[in-house]
Amino acid sequence: MAWVPTRFRNLPTIAVWLGAIAVFALTLTQHLGSLPHGRRGWDDAYVYLGAASNFISHPSHLFDAARLQVSSAGPQRAFLVPPSGMLPFLPLVPVVRLAGINAATAVWSFVDTGALVAALILIGRRVGLGWLTLGAAMVVIGLSKPLHWEVFSAQLNGVVLLMLALSLLTFPRARSGVLMGLALAVKPTALVVLLVPLFRARGRLTLLALLALAVTNVVFVPFIGLSATLFYVGSVLPYMLGYVMHDPSNISLANVLQTWLGGGQLPRRGAFGVSVPHGLAALVVLWAVRLAVFAAWVRIAIERRMDVAAAFCLAIAMVPIFTATVWPHYLVYVLPLALLTLRAPFAWARAAAALSLFAMLWSGRADGLWVSLLLLLPAAMISLLLQSGWRPALPGWSSGPLRIRTNG
Repeated sequence: MAWVPTRFRNLPTIAVWLGAIAVFALTLTQHLGSLPHGRRGWDDAYVYLGAASNFISHPSHLFDAARLQVSSAGPQRAFLVPPSGMLPFLPLVPVVRLAGINAATAVWSFVDTGALVAALILIGRRVGLGWLTLGAAMVVIGLSKPLHWEVFSAQLNGVVLLMLALSLLTFPRARSGVLMGLALAVKPTALVVLLVPLFRARGRLTLLALLALAVTNVVFVPFIGLSATLFYVGSVLPYMLGYVMHDPSNISLANVLQTWLGGGQLPRRGAFGVSVPHGLAALVVLWAVRLAVFAAWVRIAIERRMDVAAAFCLAIAMVPIFTATVWPHYLVYVLPLALLTLRAPFAWARAAAALSLFAMLWSGRADGLWVSLLLLLPAAMISLLLQSGWRPALPGWSSGPLRIRTNG
């Protein structure tokens, strides 16, 4: 673009980012204008804020509603994350008490949406995306269904992603491990990220992360009591880790495969604790996919020539593959991998990443969002494997070295 006058070269970038800001602002405004009242509905933040507010008055009753959840097949209005999940919401308790839970939810929605935008910008720049490409991606992300679910549910994945992004940016310093642990303390969804430092011979960071995760929960034990703690560890935690919740919006790999290959969703009256589909074909595909993804990730994570950002992004993107219950807003964990793949050295991988972002605009049945993952995950993993030096055993395939781009 040498022929374009210098003063005009940044105009497309500015225009794209103004569009991205407008899209996110419009989505947030629509959410704030539709906050439910009374018994007409609820947002996820109501559960977190309610738990934090009730904890101040009745700490030993933190997991009372969880007792109903572990005996129910469908989702309930229950606080199910570890006690440390209250940490971001405790500062908002005065707002709940003085202005109401709707006002506190509005404040939280600003915090989480801003954190999500900041996280994606930090990761996008860290993996080498230019401002124009990143801005265009943000416009599409702002219009996507996962983003709408994140904002309209008043979720906290944006805050988790921001802390993971900061952990990546500070790797391999000690604060990286602390930030990783705090991210998992808020929501322990992407636990596999703990293996990244181990595979990079930075085990002390994993220890620091585990220490941060443990400390932020142990401090709550004297308040909630030993009985509630044992109930959470023995009943709630296993339920959340292994039980496929029965709901049409649960698009976990297990539920989607059962729907597509097993003749329908998991039966509502199935045996308690069943965590995989009943259909044999669905079961085989489920574990074949999980093992293949994990094996590919291990190969990428242990390759020292690969940028550690690749291991981080792919680890975070494994959330919908291994989590038993996945709502559409969980797909925001796939966005860092999409941004990373937009910088792949292969045109077909970049095209797949772009198409996967557009596929997230799907507004039909929730399991249709898996089209986005089917486009992105294979392309991203094959691209990263090729960059790590892997070569398929195919006739005529060159075995020569491939230049690998790293960012430090």
